[in-house]
Amino acid sequence: MNIRFDDSLPILVQVISDRLGKETISSGVALRDVSGRLAFFCDTALDKITIETVSQQLLEKLGPYARTDRVLAGRNDFGAEQILTDPTVYSLLVNGDYIRIVDRRLVGADWQRSPVPVAPPPPRLVFASLKGGVGRSTALAVAAGDLAVKGKRVLAIDLDIEAPGLGSMLLDEETLPEYGVLDALVENSISGLDELFLMDMIGPSALAKRVGRIDVAPVLGRRSLSNPVDVLAKIARAYTEDVDENGEIKTFLDQVRSLIDRFAATNNYDVILVDARAGLHETTASAVMGLGAEVFLFGRDEPQTFQGFHVLLSHMSRFVNHREQRPEWLSRLTLVQGQAPQEIDKRRNFADKCYSIIVKSGLGPNESAISEIPAPTSFNDITWDEETPDEEVLPNDDWGIRGPVAVLDDPRFRGFDPLLKRDLLSEQIYQSSFGQLLEQIYNCFPPEAENQA
Repeated sequence: MNIRFDDSLPILVQVISDRLGKETISSGVALRDVSGRLAFFCDTALDKITIETVSQQLLEKLGPYARTDRVLAGRNDFGAEQILTDPTVYSLLVNGDYIRIVDRRLVGADWQRSPVPVAPPPPRLVFASLKGGVGRSTALAVAAGDLAVKGKRVLAIDLDIEAPGLGSMLLDEETLPEYGVLDALVENSISGLDELFLMDMIGPSALAKRVGRIDVAPVLGRRSLSNPVDVLAKIARAYTEDVDENGEIKTFLDQVRSLIDRFAATNNYDVILVDARAGLHETTASAVMGLGAEVFLFGRDEPQTFQGFHVLLSHMSRFVNHREQRPEWLSRLTLVQGQAPQEIDKRRNFADKCYSIIVKSGLGPNESAISEIPAPTSFNDITWDEETPDEEVLPNDDWGIRGPVAVLDDPRFRGFDPLLKRDLLSEQIYQSSFGQLLEQIYNCFPPEAENQA
């Protein structure tokens, strides 16, 4: 039988469990190298005969997915301590047992980092999706317009590096800035980003009325559009890691967060809106996991949406411990049904599918975490402990992800060009479709900030 990627880790767990015991699985660490090959490092010392015997069985069972240099090591063996204490280790449920794993990757390392705590003001709102055409950028444009009308100073940042659109949606030729986010990611590691460069990344949108303001940091600035032959060369370098003056490696996530932190520190904005790249690319990890933002994850009622939701949410469940309180970052994730039908029952069907995926992915209430109370033989046998908190014996219905909220389908917003159809940015028109989303957005503001709107 040919061994494939999905087979390899369960096989390793089975062999180690059978030969060395389940406790060895929970205390040791599996190493998956950049090619996908596996080795296991025990947290206890192993004698030479045990290593040789079990290694031979792992080589036979794993086939090409066994590391040929060393497939098994004990705690006292060379290099084992480094793997056992690796800070990137995470737990994964395999065959009913949790195994700790270190996953070496050439790309996608930012997905391995835990979601960061909420960022300090101003609020950061990420508009993300797993495929295009779900109304994500349109919703951001409407939200920016509504926030500006209510007096907010808005910064909209386009992080969809390979399919930029926010700049052309919110800016015209006269207001396009000299540089874009793409330039910042390239220059950051070469010539650096001074305050003048940051100012030259921002263009004012004509959509803002007199009360508020909408500034835009597009992917492509005037320089890139004047030299289109260089754009792909810039993109090829935008995702590379940087090394700072202290010798520390800065991934794409670190660079994007640093850039947004600098804009936030100017105190020029009341809110920062980020248009994330569609899909599960490295740039999506920076927006969803690394900005300390409120994340609005868009999707339509179609199979691709639910497959994508399942993959992303299953990955994020790695960072959840059901024995503890709901992680703070989980309360900042909202599912959004884009282009939703008017019929309530159809929207409820979407919500039911989302809830099923949330639970299946491991981000919903976990019944095993709820304390069990033995059934009494009679009413008089019931014991009651006033000191026991309710949350220890009752299911927590609010444990999972919020939503979904719906953006109702409106044909007038298909192919939306706000610079040409400014009449659509009238609250009387967009409120019926975007009202739920806008309400959730305003809930992201501190009470005192909301009162000033």
